[in-house]
Amino acid sequence: MKLLLDTQCWLWWFTEPERLNEDIVTQIADEANELWFSVTSIWEIGIKASIGKLPLPEPLDSYISSRMAELGVQLLDIKANHAVKVSSLPLHHRDPFDRMLIAQAIIENMTLVTADSMFKQYDVSVL
Repeated sequence: MKLLLDTQCWLWWFTEPERLNEDIVTQIADEANELWFSVTSIWEIGIKASIGKLPLPEPLDSYISSRMAELGVQLLDIKANHAVKVSSLPLHHRDPFDRMLIAQAIIENMTLVTADSMFKQYDVSVL
């Protein structure tokens, strides 16, 4: 299974893993699954860190790269078809980062790992 980790679940994995349910922990730890992390989430983390809403223990570039290597995730770039898909999504969710993650999961046929119940309102596989 191809799992796209949303920003919150990514952060919780490293800082508050007890906030993730048992099924999510099992699926992330299962080496048979492909783990993906979107540039969208890096962008979101960078913005939140730069405005003081998300303190990081080290500079953003080393924070992201070290944790990507530790978890063994692949990077998902933002492509034009992802941006186009966002424009056709219903406005159930207004957060632009979350909307991009939803579009990417749909286009790339991935299961979105999230704690956000709003994602279930879209035609996307959610864990």
